[in-house]
Amino acid sequence: MDNKKAVVIVSGGIDSSTLLYTVSEQGFDIHALTFIYGQKHIKEIESARKVCSMLGVSHRVVDLSALKGLLSGSALTDSTIDIPEVPETLEHYGTLAATIVPNRNAIFLSIGVGLAVSAGAGRVYFGAHHSDRGVYPDCRREFIEAFEAAERLATDVPGLRVEAPFVDMNKSEIVSLGASLGVPYDITWSCYKGGQKHCGVCSSCRERKRAFAESGVADPTRYEG
Repeated sequence: MDNKKAVVIVSGGIDSSTLLYTVSEQGFDIHALTFIYGQKHIKEIESARKVCSMLGVSHRVVDLSALKGLLSGSALTDSTIDIPEVPETLEHYGTLAATIVPNRNAIFLSIGVGLAVSAGAGRVYFGAHHSDRGVYPDCRREFIEAFEAAERLATDVPGLRVEAPFVDMNKSEIVSLGASLGVPYDITWSCYKGGQKHCGVCSSCRERKRAFAESGVADPTRYEG
């Protein structure tokens, strides 16, 4: 396994775009993966393509849209469930649970590990961060450590590493890091809705606004509201 070759899961949002730039800055040969899993829109996929193109990294979009019928009950994939328009704060965690796509990170990472083994890459990166741990079980350090251990057994590659370098950082810290690396945040996408602009009111847009405000970095995003 080549420890300077890495697979990076890229969604097209702030966190994964910053991660991509971070891993690139560290000199890794990158294989970027983006997934279609039945989302209500493809804006984030378009953003992932743009960000990867700007860095000149190898990028594959993997179509898992057939999973949409299996991973039901999420506001991100189910047209009958409304996107929450509440802040991502503790008192709203019950509402925000509607945005959970069951086992999503484990599914994406399993494919990422498969590519890593095939390509001889020693690391698989994804952009889980501390601000998400309250709502999303697969963004917690405990999950990452357990998943890494399981995948080493599944692949018989003892040196394989599954990395989430932002797991102890909040989103504003990620924005500050990205600004120092020149991440083109104007072409990233966070909104759970698929309009021409970010809606400005869904939970993801609210978190994006707060991250820029707390970091002191100018927000280049165009919002509807």
